[in-house]
Amino acid sequence: MGMDNIGAYWQLWTHTDSIVSLTTTATMRFPVITLLLLAPITALAAVAAEPAPVAIAEVSPREAVPEIPAELTARACVANGCQCSTKYPLEQGQYCGNCVWSNGAGYIITAKRVNNHVYECNSRGGCCDYGPASDCGSGTARCG
Repeated sequence: MGMDNIGAYWQLWTHTDSIVSLTTTATMRFPVITLLLLAPITALAAVAAEPAPVAIAEVSPREAVPEIPAELTARACVANGCQCSTKYPLEQGQYCGNCVWSNGAGYIITAKRVNNHVYECNSRGGCCDYGPASDCGSGTARCG
């Protein structure tokens, strides 16, 4: 093996060492750069998550708000075949026929619905109808 071969091996070895050094530095920087780039995206995704929809009253712009009576009278709740929505979790409570999901996913009462009636809903979609109520059909309707 002559001196020319030793010089060639030396150049090859130092060149390979530089490449390994560059690769190691780049490999160590890659996770740090990736984390710095992904952190704002992850934060935006967490902020952009929409809250679960809730029941709200749907009203037309021309409706007048009716007076609510001072005393309430007891009425029977009639199981007339009405159904309450099961699209999203729904708490047991009274819902007017004009109550809708806040995300526009439809009415809370899905069968035998009358805008000015008040219904009792349970969390499994069960329903009964109390009949007409003065606040139902308006912007102050009972929605849960």
